[in-house]
Amino acid sequence: MKKHSIALIIALMIGSFVYAQNETDALRYSHLTPGGTARFAAMGGAFGALGGDFSSLSINPAGIGVYRGSEITVTPSLNYSRVETRYFNNFEDDMKYNFNLNNIGVVLTLPTSKPGEEGGWQFVNFGFGLNRHNNYNDRWIARGFNPNNSFMTSILEEARREGSVDRLNDFSTGLAWDTWLLGKDDVEGFFVDMPDGHVMQHQETNASGAIREFVISMGANYNDRLYLGATVGLPSVKYEEENVFSEKDIENRNDIFNSLTYTNSLKTSGSGYNFKVGAILRVTDMLRLGGAFHTPTFYSLKDKYRASMRSDMNLPDYTDFARSPEGRFDYEINTPMKAIGSVGLVFGRSGMINVDYEYVDYTKARLRSSEYLFSDENNLIRSSFAQQHNVRVGGEVRLDPVILRAGYAYYSSPYESNVNDGQRSLVSAGFGIREGDFFLDFAYTYAFYSEDYFIYTLENGGPIANRDFTASAFRATFGFRF
Repeated sequence: MKKHSIALIIALMIGSFVYAQNETDALRYSHLTPGGTARFAAMGGAFGALGGDFSSLSINPAGIGVYRGSEITVTPSLNYSRVETRYFNNFEDDMKYNFNLNNIGVVLTLPTSKPGEEGGWQFVNFGFGLNRHNNYNDRWIARGFNPNNSFMTSILEEARREGSVDRLNDFSTGLAWDTWLLGKDDVEGFFVDMPDGHVMQHQETNASGAIREFVISMGANYNDRLYLGATVGLPSVKYEEENVFSEKDIENRNDIFNSLTYTNSLKTSGSGYNFKVGAILRVTDMLRLGGAFHTPTFYSLKDKYRASMRSDMNLPDYTDFARSPEGRFDYEINTPMKAIGSVGLVFGRSGMINVDYEYVDYTKARLRSSEYLFSDENNLIRSSFAQQHNVRVGGEVRLDPVILRAGYAYYSSPYESNVNDGQRSLVSAGFGIREGDFFLDFAYTYAFYSEDYFIYTLENGGPIANRDFTASAFRATFGFRF
């Protein structure tokens, strides 16, 4: 039971109903979609060779060395997500809104040379603040008539693996036993009603949370040609998910079973640390080259989870509701290292273009705990995930005092198999206004991707819901230079 409970948390083992989905916890917190200012978002997050924007402190810290004046930025954001689901040829959709603070930051510049003095170190700059990554807020529904199996098929397979009543799982089979959905006799052993399906199934999932990274950065400018920087990142994680699954015998095929409802909740919180270094070389007045390296992020996380089950049976006296104890588990996740190469073109005061290439090997993610050896789960990470190649392209055109921006980002699939592609795309656009020491930027981003989700798992796979995600975000950055 201990092993199964841990598998429920980390979403890796086949026997888990609730979190046996394509995104594992290791991938959820390793896969980073960077956030920050509206200018950064409007250009698709492509700033590796440009710098001069607070968001670059989380991408290429050398970007802080480009600053020649101090700055404060604040970026509120409105997010809207929509998920379309197809399950047994039935279509459903749902949506969710979320308002958040995507960025708040301060950069302080300290000249190290005298006015008019050329050559040598020009500035040493410091920055600190918050960038918000990975918007986990979404809500989706799957509903359809399953003629092949039921959730109780999964419960039956799990109970037979566990073997006896005293070994039943407090979060699944034990609840089914307590609500009379799972029975046992001396001839057949464990049994359930309607294991062959012909039930109407309905699932609703509501998720929320994000990764918020507090950054402390230092950078320097050498002769307006070489910019160096380093960032200490202190990310914090908050993720919550609730799943409500139900199924019903709408054809009245069974004399006893009418319906069941199974509810699960998960809350994950914790923090970590990482280190980033980077450099930008201004080869000519037009051409800039950038490079950055990110160490793994070392997360310490805490999960709290609970489950309940309710049954509706044609029985005179029985227990129709049961709740599990609250599960708790502490563990660690080490995300993969990351390397970024960038090319930027600056056309004087007319505009600029930047291209970032990002390499991440998700097979290097690792789960760790002093209470449990994650050998099987880490082996599954090595065999299931792949190297990811990401590209971000963005640019801006200056029509003083208005600046127009646009961008595109592509994140390749992190999965070894093409069964679930998982590739993501993002398009963006925006504009900014500069007036003296004040500036105001707006951005709109639209991200989209598709993936499959196992409603529950069986020894031969289990029913799959096809999900199409779209996410829109509106950001506004208010800035002041001093």
